[in-house]
Amino acid sequence: MILGHTLDAIRSGEMSKIYCNCGNIVSLDRNVVRIKKELKKKVECMGCRNHRVSYELDILNGDGILDEDPAA
Repeated sequence: MILGHTLDAIRSGEMSKIYCNCGNIVSLDRNVVRIKKELKKKVECMGCRNHRVSYELDILNGDGILDEDPAA
């Protein structure tokens, strides 16, 4: 077993620690974090991302209009 690697073979040196709005500190791929910041997108943990995507899909499936921010 190789220590310091994730299941998808990203080395720990290629990871960035982020502090999510929910209070979790998580490790994410440094390239993903860089791209999200360049695109002015929120960097969030997997739990918050999954919750947000689920909420947005529920809204879109309901009336087709997404007019609220779930974090607000």
